[in-house]
Amino acid sequence: MSDTGKGDFFNALFQRGLGEFPLLRRVDEAARIGVLVMNKGQLVFKDRGVLPATKYAEVAPCWDLGLLGAITDLKGEQWESLSFVGIDRCEVKVDLSSTRHNVLGRIIAATGENVLDFKGSVYRGFKLMLDAGLLPIVLPLPVATREGAMGLAVTDFRFATVPLEALIKVNDLVRQAVDEHLTLDVHEVDLDEQEFATLFERYQDNPPP
Repeated sequence: MSDTGKGDFFNALFQRGLGEFPLLRRVDEAARIGVLVMNKGQLVFKDRGVLPATKYAEVAPCWDLGLLGAITDLKGEQWESLSFVGIDRCEVKVDLSSTRHNVLGRIIAATGENVLDFKGSVYRGFKLMLDAGLLPIVLPLPVATREGAMGLAVTDFRFATVPLEALIKVNDLVRQAVDEHLTLDVHEVDLDEQEFATLFERYQDNPPP
């Protein structure tokens, strides 16, 4: 992908909400976490200051062993946001160990989906991973998906060798991005209007304490 093509690609994802999610990048021999923002018509990386004095070598495993899937923009889906697709739906050269592959395969959503072959809204996908104890973060690494669209790699930041305080801060950043936008999408969970009305009536009759 040419530099011009990369710029257009990042801009297209940014217009769809990429700037809401923390991004891990390499700056010379250092590692930085921040978000993409638009400044005077140009996309710039805004450092959030959560990785002071962290070397790239300390986060390098995130670029291969920690890969979880990709954030991408799939057209014609029932959800309106960006999408997350699991690693089994991506064209990557990394060979996950059988142990890690099996562990990811056992992370199951209430809908029966697992992390490996997940396909859905990025918010729902990230929540599934967060609730399972993973720490998803975006990498500026273009990845081809088997859905016919390019995406950016998503990795498990727990593979970084950083202080616990940094992990907690990153978790808070990712959780905030998800919680601010995650809403119940009737179509995405395959409920028809009558089923949804029934569930809502049950909620009214038995509200949580």
